[in-house]
Amino acid sequence: MNTALSVSACQEVSSRTPPNADAGHEIWEPLDLLVEESACLATWRSFTVEGHLIPSYVFIGPRGRSVPIRLALLGGIKPEDLVSTDAIVKLLVELELAPLLAQDFALFGYPVANPVRISGRPPDFAADFWADAPVPDPTIRYFEQELAGNQLDGVIAAEGNEAISGFQFKVSSRVIAAEVLWPALDIVQKLVPLAREPVQILPPPENSRHSLFSIGQLRPGSFSIIISTPRRVPFDHQISAIAFSIKQILHRYRTLVDHADKL
Repeated sequence: MNTALSVSACQEVSSRTPPNADAGHEIWEPLDLLVEESACLATWRSFTVEGHLIPSYVFIGPRGRSVPIRLALLGGIKPEDLVSTDAIVKLLVELELAPLLAQDFALFGYPVANPVRISGRPPDFAADFWADAPVPDPTIRYFEQELAGNQLDGVIAAEGNEAISGFQFKVSSRVIAAEVLWPALDIVQKLVPLAREPVQILPPPENSRHSLFSIGQLRPGSFSIIISTPRRVPFDHQISAIAFSIKQILHRYRTLVDHADKL
């Protein structure tokens, strides 16, 4: 692929502050440019909110095992959060430059998971999913189908510019907390300050059954991770911390899976 194009796109994503909501179509433009020449990145299913087409992408890393690890990467789960959207775009651009970082992974990227609405309330990703009756909201319908149909091993969501004291992971698995997330903090803390409790355990699925992150009820053994960055940190530091931490998660989780397979 065109290396100059990749470097230019990556620099654009990492150096600018998040655009305003009216310029939302520009957020994923670097990915659309890369898709045209990439051997790993492709467009995935889209959905429509208030007449606007919201794209998603899939990145297939080099294969070293028979079955790839399938993860969803979500940014913008809150409509006003464009830091996490930029972070997911930056991550996918950087993986295009160094695809071995995603070896053995199929990564479904959703940079704008919860678009800005002109009318009506946007869905709450922690409370509005998996209802007994069908929900008409297109975002909820879309992600319920995606998470149920893609046989995901896990979901990683990012939240930028949060009202917290420092960088924080929330995770559904104590094993992943100990073996993947705590080791990743050693380098992350060089980019952003850590929260007083940098790794928290999410409530079990039976206590949060209407959360998007309770995918364990769909696929036993799957996990959820939420990455949060504090608002008092500059945008570019938050974006870099999110992208870097996900790369660390990919590396350490792949090592964990490989070790488990050998037992």
